[in-house]
This record gives sequence, structure tokens and C-alpha cells, in this order.
Amino acid sequence: MTLTRWWPAMVSAWLLVMAAACFAIMSHERTLRAGQLVYLELAPVDPRSMMQGDYMALEFALNRELEAQMALQQMQSGEQPAYARLAVDEAGRTSFLALADTVDSQKGQVSMRIRQQGSRFSLGPNAFFFQEGTAAVYEQADWGGFRVAEDGTSLLVSLHDENLNVLGFSRR
Repeated sequence: MTLTRWWPAMVSAWLLVMAAACFAIMSHERTLRAGQLVYLELAPVDPRSMMQGDYMALEFALNRELEAQMALQQMQSGEQPAYARLAVDEAGRTSFLALADTVDSQKGQVSMRIRQQGSRFSLGPNAFFFQEGTAAVYEQADWGGFRVAEDGTSLLVSLHDENLNVLGFSRR
């Protein structure tokens, strides 16, 4: 079999991969541009693993409540809801309300998609990457800033101090 025989299939496969990548990028850019900015409180993590190279290990305070509610839901119905419904105060700080199977964001609330990381559940990533040599800036982080889309997709965009002042450099 010659290369010319497989060339159309390879080009088609490449175009499909590029189209999927462009769709994902456009979706994330839409979330960054139009998503609601909310803050999730950071929970203390093991100080030995807090700063490792060019990233910071993260844990969110809401994850504890989320995991307890997910375990209870699993025991009662055997199902795992896809969203966490959170109350949002005037400043954008969040608190846990309930688990949900659908997105239902009323005024003063936001629904975030639940992420499963191994056997654990979380509302955000377990790490924040930053520029080399800037670790000291992020040591005082108390809040994670997220942009949340209407479909519950969320992206961590920044870390903030106790007064919600952005730490480091953030364009979003």
C-alpha cells in the first residue's frame, strides 16, 4: 500500500482532530470571556507539598462537604449527581447548597460541574501552575477565582488573598 492511497484518510483524520481542538478552545474562551466570576475558599494542604516547583497543590474547602454529600447520595440512591449548586454572596464567595443532576442557576446561585479525580470528587483542579520564581506571591492564597459558564463548566483563572485581591498576574 502506498502513501498516496492513505493520504486522503490521514488528511481527513488530521482535519477532524483540528476541528475538535478548535471547538474545545472556543468553548473555553467563551467561558473565560462570559462566565460568572466566583470564588471558592482554599483549604489548607500539606505544607510540604504546597509549593512543588512551578505549581501549588490545591484543595478547596467545599470539597469536604461535596465528598460527604456524594457519599450520602451514593448510599441512598446509588447515583452520582453531575453538579453542585452553590450560593454566591455579593462579593462572589461561594458556599455549598445541594447536589443536582441538572444546571439550575437562580439569582444568587451557580451550578458547577463536579470533577472526579481518581476516587475523589472536586469542584476544581488539584494544582495551580505559575511562572518559575513567583512561588512567594501565591503563598498567601485563600481563594480560587473561577469563571463558570451557564452549562456548569468552570475554569480556575486566578488565586486571591483573604480580601479577594488577585495574586500574581491574571488577564481574566
